[in-house]
Amino acid sequence: MEENNNATPQQPPLYIVTGATDSMGSVIARRLAKQGKPLLLASRDIDKAERFAETLRSENRHLDIQSLQLDLSSFALVKDFATRLKGLGRPVYALVNNAGTLPRHSRISPDGYEHTVQVNFLSTALLSLLVYPLMPENGRIILSTSLSRRLVSLPYEFPAVSNFTQIGSYAQAKLALTLFSIYMSTTMKTRRVNVNCVNPGVINSSVLALHRWIERAPDYITNPFPNPESGITPTMRALESNDTGFIFQGNSGQMKTSSLLKNRDVFIKLCNDTMRILKKHLPDDQTL
Repeated sequence: MEENNNATPQQPPLYIVTGATDSMGSVIARRLAKQGKPLLLASRDIDKAERFAETLRSENRHLDIQSLQLDLSSFALVKDFATRLKGLGRPVYALVNNAGTLPRHSRISPDGYEHTVQVNFLSTALLSLLVYPLMPENGRIILSTSLSRRLVSLPYEFPAVSNFTQIGSYAQAKLALTLFSIYMSTTMKTRRVNVNCVNPGVINSSVLALHRWIERAPDYITNPFPNPESGITPTMRALESNDTGFIFQGNSGQMKTSSLLKNRDVFIKLCNDTMRILKKHLPDDQTL
């Protein structure tokens, strides 16, 4: 049989980093670029992302680094990103959900949810579900959690937020995302896609803007908070691991995410309510 010389080999699967131009995201992206990974920088500020992509290409003599605009403030914008991503015609090996926000004031998203909850939970979950069909077996979905989740519980009406506080609403969104990862890791096992959370610890990131608090701290606090470089270790470990359904933390620690389940009824309600919201924005033929 005559060989088809017009056939083009499939391009290698992408590593996507959201919030890739700031703090933790930029450090993760730089580490992956240094390893020669095919990289997609997903960022709300596309001009900044394109400049950063050019810098990484130059630093590493590695041309397979590109950028794509991603705004998690609404479902419509997340779906637009997913459509453009699919148009690239490339599989996705890993989605590192690093993007997050910690606004000081309450704000309602175009979809009617607290902006903090929309970005840190609902849109992040939707993005993961939309990217999932583009993944081969042994793909990776990484979700960034926070120690602040230990300080809160989920109110009955969640994801609606009736009493906004800066830290409280952020912590509830991170708790919800962590719990929802249990659902995703269970359902996505059918295609052997691993879903894990990472806890970077308390770091001096642009999201937390800890410098504002450090300036006001008592004089006896002399050691600065760790920089983002020290916080990416759990993420890199999760990317290399074949485990699923874990929270990675530090240099070696990990725990089953299911160990966080204290109230099964709350967990079931969270999963049911979240999927009821998100299914409206998934393709009709998509199944988990």
